[in-house]
Amino acid sequence: MAVVTATTLAGNCAVLVALKRVRRAPAHYPLASLAAADLLVGAFVLPIAAARELFVFHLNWVICSCWSTLDVLCCTASILSLCTLGWERWCGITAPLSRARRARHARLYAVLVWPVSTVVAMPTVFIPSPKHFVPGEMPKACTVNTNIGYVFFSTTFSFYLPASVMVTLYARILCALASPPPIRAHRGRSPNKTVSAPKEKMTTKDASSSEGGRHLSIPGQNAVKREVSMVKKPNMSDEMLNRQRRATRTIVMLMSLFLLCWTPFFVMLPIDSLCECVRDVGWLWCTWLGYTNSALNPLVYAAASPTVRRALHASLTTSSSTRNTDVQLSPSVRRP
Repeated sequence: MAVVTATTLAGNCAVLVALKRVRRAPAHYPLASLAAADLLVGAFVLPIAAARELFVFHLNWVICSCWSTLDVLCCTASILSLCTLGWERWCGITAPLSRARRARHARLYAVLVWPVSTVVAMPTVFIPSPKHFVPGEMPKACTVNTNIGYVFFSTTFSFYLPASVMVTLYARILCALASPPPIRAHRGRSPNKTVSAPKEKMTTKDASSSEGGRHLSIPGQNAVKREVSMVKKPNMSDEMLNRQRRATRTIVMLMSLFLLCWTPFFVMLPIDSLCECVRDVGWLWCTWLGYTNSALNPLVYAAASPTVRRALHASLTTSSSTRNTDVQLSPSVRRP
């Protein structure tokens, strides 16, 4: 529990610092929302969650209500941020050049995640939870709300609906990536036409560049050579597509971790609200497996996102590089 809490705090703080250092991209807004939600989980939810599992104590109604509300709010915001992140990746694959419009929508949806999560979390304060004590087990300091109506309401909007949206989005992303490149081209020239134009120019120039065995200097010859060298460089659309594929792999890993970590809890919670048949050890493992998702998300950023990885490396090396004041001089300015 201490390792999960410390990793959640340190990792998400590092990701937020890294996102502040890099240039804004459409995907950074839902990423920042996700890191902020996971950071709040580590700061306000996990300490009490660990204490209530390890010690026997009682808290007043206000503290328990705040803790329960933050628990549902932050976990829901984290899941909805993943859903927003999947939507942004789908837009990035299908319309890669509409960057400004994607950034506006991503910023709007990342902001809307929090009021929606608040609407899902606030009823837990006002809806009473039935007493849930299994014989032979010690009562917890703050119990989870197992009201049947609220459980099915919260699990639908916190997990099942976002998970269905994410699965649909990633299925469409895979279909878009599987289609041929001309279908996914966005108002661009065909690569064959781009390559053939400089070849025709070179043929004309070569025919007029030599006459009587002498080489004539043509003013436009350098420009033609520059065009040919530009053609040899990788196509910008291919480079953009490679970046989108790398980013999509990152989000697929996030979604896989999300399903692996949260599915047991959201299957256990409705079952227990109906029959009260889940033992304390089941609650412990399923709940903390879901919390582990908040600690694993930053590791996925650092391992799979080049932009965030470079910013994290710069953040970690800034302090050490600033200590080195020994600057090497070039040969022309060295002292004798």
